[in-house]
Amino acid sequence: MSSQPHFNEHYKKQARGIRPDIEELLTSNINRYYKSKNRQKIKIEANTTSDGSSTFSRLDGFEKQLEEREALLRQKENNIKKTIEAQIAEERKHLKDEYDALKSRLESEYNNCMVDMKQKTYSFKHQLESQHNSRLAELEKQYKSHISALDKANAVKDKEIGKLSSTISQLKNEKRDIKKTADSVCKDLEDIIFTKDLKIIALNDRVIFSNPSAGRDGTIEPNTFISFHDAEYWTRKREDAKRTTENSSGMVSLFSPSSIVTGTLSTVPREWDLLATPLSL
Repeated sequence: MSSQPHFNEHYKKQARGIRPDIEELLTSNINRYYKSKNRQKIKIEANTTSDGSSTFSRLDGFEKQLEEREALLRQKENNIKKTIEAQIAEERKHLKDEYDALKSRLESEYNNCMVDMKQKTYSFKHQLESQHNSRLAELEKQYKSHISALDKANAVKDKEIGKLSSTISQLKNEKRDIKKTADSVCKDLEDIIFTKDLKIIALNDRVIFSNPSAGRDGTIEPNTFISFHDAEYWTRKREDAKRTTENSSGMVSLFSPSSIVTGTLSTVPREWDLLATPLSL
């Protein structure tokens, strides 16, 4: 029993962490328990002593008082329990009401926020769609304008390209005609030069034949040949000149201005006319 005070203090410390009403109830129950233990101890001691009967009678009276007090304490305990239960129920109801009110308020705020957010989202979406459509219409207008300008520019370019193609084709035709004419003129001139050379050689041979002391003109035919090839070349040219002279039947009218050039060359130098006259020595 020496450990009972410590045991009592232990439960009292645990009871301090509870509400005062519950703490008081627990404390009274603990005290009643220890009082019951003490009565049992007194009864045992009274039975072992000589004057135990008087002590026992006093103890009975004391027990009756204790029972009355315990009855009062139980009544008080029941009242406290009822009070505590009523307070707890009231507090629970109060907490539930607060919870319901808070929940209702939060739900209302949430619903309001959702409605506001939907309205703002719809407004923002409508604004973006309006801006997008406006920008799209502007871009389409610019695109059509650029396409129209490009089509017009392409049409102008196509006309210019057509003109250039026609001009190029015409220039090519003119170039071909000019080249053809130039080739013909060059051939005629080469024939004239060749015939002139033969005529000069023939005339030079006749001059030498008529006047052997005059000698050959070095500007027409070399007096000496540095190689057999040169000698053979000039011999062949003299023979060609002789044949040309013989074919003309004594006349050296090998060409006339009208037969030298046709169309492009309308006149012939007078020196050629002199070459076309008979030579009388």
